[in-house]
Amino acid sequence: MSLCKICHQDSKKHSKKLWEQHSKMQFCEFCQKKGSKHSEKLWEMHKLAVEKGRYCPRHHKEENLYPLTLGFARTRIVRVCTLKADPPYDKELIPIYMSCAECSLYLGSTEEDYADILGGMCLECFMEATEQIEM
Repeated sequence: MSLCKICHQDSKKHSKKLWEQHSKMQFCEFCQKKGSKHSEKLWEMHKLAVEKGRYCPRHHKEENLYPLTLGFARTRIVRVCTLKADPPYDKELIPIYMSCAECSLYLGSTEEDYADILGGMCLECFMEATEQIEM
């Protein structure tokens, strides 16, 4: 029996992926939070958003991602696309967001944090799906 140093539970209560995640103390590329703050499903959803966001359709290749904080806003990851222009106008920063599984609109920060519980949907679509609002 070995206890997890992150959540203080028996290793048998963890899946193999979750145990590795807690053992390594990884940071999520998408939200820059510790891996221990994520469920397995949320970790996979954020990982998928990063993989989708890394690909640049204009250049048909994967671009580098960097964290960016504007003012007091939450730190976001952005894709840096190189343009055919003179410096300093040769770089374009494109923020990476998660989109709703139903309506394809982008999720807010709270919806991104609880995407595993909401099933990848925005609050409006989740409320419609669970019949919590009148139509």
